[in-house]
Order: sequence, then C-alpha cells, then structure tokens
Amino acid sequence: MNFLLMIAVTVIEALIIYKIRFVYSRQPTWAIILSSSTIFIFYLISRLTVNKFVRAYTFNFATINLIFLVVMLIYMWQLNRDLRDLRAMSGTDFLIVLGNKCMSSHVPPILAGRLDKAIELYSDTKTKPKIIVSGGKSSLKLDTEASLMRNYLLDAGIPEEMIIAETKSINTVQNLEFSAIKIRKIWQKDTRPRVIIVTSDYHIPRTKFHAKRLGLKVQFAAAATVEMLKWPAMFREFTAIIWYHRYSLITVLGMDILFSLSMCM
Repeated sequence: MNFLLMIAVTVIEALIIYKIRFVYSRQPTWAIILSSSTIFIFYLISRLTVNKFVRAYTFNFATINLIFLVVMLIYMWQLNRDLRDLRAMSGTDFLIVLGNKCMSSHVPPILAGRLDKAIELYSDTKTKPKIIVSGGKSSLKLDTEASLMRNYLLDAGIPEEMIIAETKSINTVQNLEFSAIKIRKIWQKDTRPRVIIVTSDYHIPRTKFHAKRLGLKVQFAAAATVEMLKWPAMFREFTAIIWYHRYSLITVLGMDILFSLSMCM
C-alpha cells in the first residue's frame, strides 16, 4: 500500500514539475527525472536499509513533500473555484491595481495584463472611477512599481487626475491596507464606496484571503496571465502561501520529526 502511495505521489508531482519547469529548462525531461524521482529513490532506500534513522529521515522527507503537494493542489482547486465564481460588475468608485515585481524600467507582461484589465473596466463604466496603482520599489535602482504603472496608464490615455499612486507597499497585504487608507482619505460620502481589486488570475485566491482578513468588502477582477508565464507564476504564488503559513507548517513538521525519532528509540 505504501509503495502504491509513493508511486501516486511521484506521478502527480512529476506532472506539476513538468508544467513549471518546461518554460525554464531546455531539457525539461532531466528536470522531471531529477526532481520527481527523488522521493521514490528515498523510499527504495528505506526499504533496503535496516538503519532506523535513515528510515526516519526518509519518512520526514516524504511527509514534507506530500504536504507541499497537498497545499499546491488545494491552491489550484481554490483558484479554479474563485475564477468560476467571479461576477460581472456594473460600476465602481475605485479600481485598485495590485503591483508586481519589476526588474527593469519597463512594465512586465503580468503587470501589463493587470493594467490592461483596469483600462478595460475604466472604459466600460459611465461614471469613471479613480484608479489606485499600488506598489513600492522592487529594486533600489528602479522607480516604484506604482510610478511605472501610472506612466503606463497615462500612455493609454487615462487622465492624470484619475490616477492615485500608492508607493509604499511591498507585498499584497500592504497593497490592500495602504490602498484602503487612500480611499478612506478621499471618500467623503456616507455610503460605502464600491471597490474592485484588479490582479492576475493566479493571484485571486490569496488576494481574497487577505482582503477578507482585513475586513474589506470588495469585488475582484481577474487579468488573464500569459500562458507561458502562468505556471511559473502559480508556483511562485504557491511559495508565497507556504511562507505565509510557515509557522503552522513548521509546527506540523516538528511534530512529524518527534514522532519519527520516537519510533527509532
């Protein structure tokens, strides 16, 4: 039974790794062999050796791998669910465009997709909303993400007075927090402002999670990601989820290590 379980885990992991590595490696086959077969090799070692500590190490390695795989699969399931549940929007008072890391003075494709989506929503509404571009510095040598985004919108014909730059945030939580502060300072009406958060499709689950924790009642618009970049971006998003829940995962792994060591005594 354990043997079949390890085979199943290896096959599923191989498919995911293939999708992620294909766009980066000229020899994706080697990436599959080296990455996905490791867990299977360690299982075989544990079956052939009588050393309890090697078996304990193998058990922990397999557990870590399995946890990461489960998290990735849950994220993919939540992503499909969130995208399916997105509703059509009739109007809004503010569009918040979340930033993305910029490696040069040019807006990267993923961030351009978010801005293009915001331009589309802006053009489709009769009462034009304010557009908040949110993002601090990706590099000390570059301007802020928000400044690059602002210039992109200006080049697309969006009036300067309709653009608000939030230049201090360095992650998704701060994007939401600092943009909400901007809105509270501007909004003078008694009614609640209508807000749409514009971000990439792969980024929707984590953005919704943080918005809910912050108590923000907003709608979401998903910008399609270039197919070649989508799987690497999803993997990067997966690592961000792992990092956010790192303390819970460390606790689980610590319990797992103690359990395996107790079996060796």
